[in-house]
Amino acid sequence: MEDLFRDFVQFLHILCGVMWLGGGFYTILVQMPAVATVPAAARGPVVAQLIPKQLTYTLRLGEVTILTGILNIFASGRGREIEQYFGSRWSAAIIVGTIMAIVLLGLGHGLIKPSARRLLELGPRAASGDVSAAAQAGAITARLTRVGYVQIVLGVLIIATMVIAGSA
Repeated sequence: MEDLFRDFVQFLHILCGVMWLGGGFYTILVQMPAVATVPAAARGPVVAQLIPKQLTYTLRLGEVTILTGILNIFASGRGREIEQYFGSRWSAAIIVGTIMAIVLLGLGHGLIKPSARRLLELGPRAASGDVSAAAQAGAITARLTRVGYVQIVLGVLIIATMVIAGSA
């Protein structure tokens, strides 16, 4: 029964991690460039529906990924190795990966979520011709794009640490 629980937790951790990181990759590499080509009048209603759902989706997946990752440490029977911090390749990879995942989730909650909400507030004003709102929306979009690329780099590094942990 322990094996079944461990396998389930690990499966859930990997599934949520793939969906979380993959969702972020898709957003920055496909969705944002595609949405930017749509005329502002049509873009607003779509973005107004998309952003709240996407934020909820990605942030919850990040939270579940981290939670199941921590649970997986103990379900694997290797929890005591964490006490050694960097005493093994596995513990070092798990610690570094966890810290990066928490930073990634922190960027989502602390920077992306408030910026996206502000973008939603500015959108209708920008679409109606408010030059100041359009400039602010453009600056926020540029910032979100830069943060998105940072998230991609963090995501790749997190995956690398999990590969290291899996082979240790």
